Amino acid sequence: MHVDRTTALQKLIAYQLPIEPVLATLASFGWDAVTPLVTLSTGEVVQVIERFLSGKITSEQLTDWADLIECREDIEVSKESPNLAEVIFRLANPNLREPITPVLVAEIRNTLLTERNAG
Repeated sequence: MHVDRTTALQKLIAYQLPIEPVLATLASFGWDAVTPLVTLSTGEVVQVIERFLSGKITSEQLTDWADLIECREDIEVSKESPNLAEVIFRLANPNLREPITPVLVAEIRNTLLTERNAG
């Protein structure tokens, strides 16, 4: 059963569509976790961002994805980028910051790539 949850979390991180079966699987496990089971990397975030920038997913889907990841105890945000957790927060909460636009998301992607390459 542990593998099923880990696999479902990996599918969530990759934003494998349709996402509803993944969410149904994760719902069976609940939100609580003693320790994170997977780590969200900068590269994985950049991959989803690039899907948005290429028109494969909408700004609403990008926001939904970030929101689904943001508060999960079973997903750890990698420390490879000092701003990765902040990026997830910004994408998940455009109503608190600024709307999700291609210009904003391209800036976020470029910052993440610069930080990753500097490390």
